Amino acid sequence: MRAVIIEDETTAVNSLKALLARNTVTPVEVVAELESIEESVEYFRHSPHPDIIFMDIHLADGSAFKIFERVEIGAPVIFTTAYDAYALQAFEVCGIDYLLKPVTLSSLERALHKARRFDTEERQAHIRRTNDMFQSHHTVKNLLIMLPDKFYPLPVEEILFFYTANERVSAYTADGKCHPVDRTLDALGECLDKRLFFRANRQFIIARSAIKDVDLWFGNRYSVNLVVPAPERIIVSKNKAPSFKSWMSGTLEEEP
Repeated sequence: MRAVIIEDETTAVNSLKALLARNTVTPVEVVAELESIEESVEYFRHSPHPDIIFMDIHLADGSAFKIFERVEIGAPVIFTTAYDAYALQAFEVCGIDYLLKPVTLSSLERALHKARRFDTEERQAHIRRTNDMFQSHHTVKNLLIMLPDKFYPLPVEEILFFYTANERVSAYTADGKCHPVDRTLDALGECLDKRLFFRANRQFIIARSAIKDVDLWFGNRYSVNLVVPAPERIIVSKNKAPSFKSWMSGTLEEEP
């Protein structure tokens, strides 16, 4: 079994390699050790995909989930993380395995057993689920909110609007909470259900369920009022006004 390790901590790489050498499930050859998002994207664009990938969630240059947004991953992925198992239920739902740090031989062998049992159809289904969970061209039902010491799934249906400022994107919910989002508004615009969300301008993506009413604004623009306070006034431009009005009435049109 050919494996790729994506991990930015040398001690963690060496520990995992030692356990792989000791495992009694199947011989494993580590064909590449990658430390960053950029290095991983470059590797998977130009190299044969392995039989299995061990991927740490947090890398030095950001969340490893960004790799899936930029390149198709053609192998089953086993995530390694120091997070509590409860938070990893989001992965289990999609059939994605994980290893809690510090990785033990028994947990590693469990994951290898699972990967080895895949037949061709199951393997392809697993790969498809993994890519579908993170790639931006699919409509998502949950966003994974990353914090320094944990992460959690946030149902998209609970989000009233997204707002970006100072190169940071946040999701606002009805309970008044603000959640940091590890995606740009452009990426979110590709993965959100366009029947439910609209890109109002460069700062906002708004949910139809969040709209209280709309004021006619000078210059043939609209000023959108939400059911909760927004960080600044939400103005829909003259060019976007027709598609916004159609979207509000339930008719989808291409946004300008």
